[in-house]
Amino acid sequence: MIFKPGPGRRLFILLVSWMSFAANAENMQLDVNLGWTNLDSGRNDNFKSGKALAVHFDYFLKHWLAADIGLYVSDKTLEESSEDVVGVFRTSILSQAVLLGLKPRYKFSTPYEVYGRLGLQYWRTELELEEFFGTGIPGGTVASKDTGYGYYASIGGGYYVTENVLVQIELRHMQQLDVFGDTSQFPFDLTINSFSFGLGYRF
Repeated sequence: MIFKPGPGRRLFILLVSWMSFAANAENMQLDVNLGWTNLDSGRNDNFKSGKALAVHFDYFLKHWLAADIGLYVSDKTLEESSEDVVGVFRTSILSQAVLLGLKPRYKFSTPYEVYGRLGLQYWRTELELEEFFGTGIPGGTVASKDTGYGYYASIGGGYYVTENVLVQIELRHMQQLDVFGDTSQFPFDLTINSFSFGLGYRF
């Protein structure tokens, strides 16, 4: 039996190979950002603000342009509880993504720079539903996972504390397309917007 890796595994292998190459290369930058997220599935949902971690490895092809590869991981983001005739229910979303794209930047003569990111993502998202019934009736939890493709774009700015270390702020937009499109009669596009602070290190 011949093993054929799926698209997610191929992107993971690409990520590891890129990291191994970049570890021995100059003109590389590592960015780590912690962000506050806002989720929207285009329905009548009301998700609370969540948190997410993004790690990017950038290899500069030119002084103003880098290849951008990253990992995005969110915590469980909860929706406000809702009530129907049988009880109370609440939905939550947990998401991870592998990111691959480009990062243009402009560095001023002062210790500031502005940059952007634009690329594709391969995401893995889990949707969980918790139900709570009346007294004496046990509740329950059901969960479903899906994977697919989408895109991401962001704009940010940095301030160089030293020649190699900079602090960053970044606005990010991510779009996960056709979530549960193969398993549900009601697929949706998940929009993730975030505002983050972070640190960058230029090798």
